[in-house]
Amino acid sequence: MLPKRRRLSAREVKDVMAAGRSRRAGLLSAKYIAGGAPLRASAVVSKKVAKKAVERNRLRRALYRALSSYKGTGTAVIFIQKVPADPLTPAFANDLVVLLKN
Repeated sequence: MLPKRRRLSAREVKDVMAAGRSRRAGLLSAKYIAGGAPLRASAVVSKKVAKKAVERNRLRRALYRALSSYKGTGTAVIFIQKVPADPLTPAFANDLVVLLKN
C-alpha cells in the first residue's frame, strides 16, 4: 500500500480528472498532471475488469506495490484496463514506466 502522503484525496482525484491529460499503455490508462513533487497517485479498478471485490483489491494492491517503487513526479489517477497474464506487480511496473514518462 502506498503511504498516505503519496495517495490522493477525493478532492484531488476530482481535480486531476478535470485538468489532467489522458495517457494509455498496454494494461493501464491514466489521467496525469506533471509536476515537481514526488508522484502522488490513486488506483481505480472497474467492475468490468474484475467482477469480485477480492479480485479488484488484489489488482489495486499490486498496482500500489508497483507505484511504491516508481520514482516519478506529478499526480495521477491510474485505471487498470486489463488483467495481466504475467505476475501482477512486474507487469504494472513495466507499464508505469511507459505511461508516466514526462
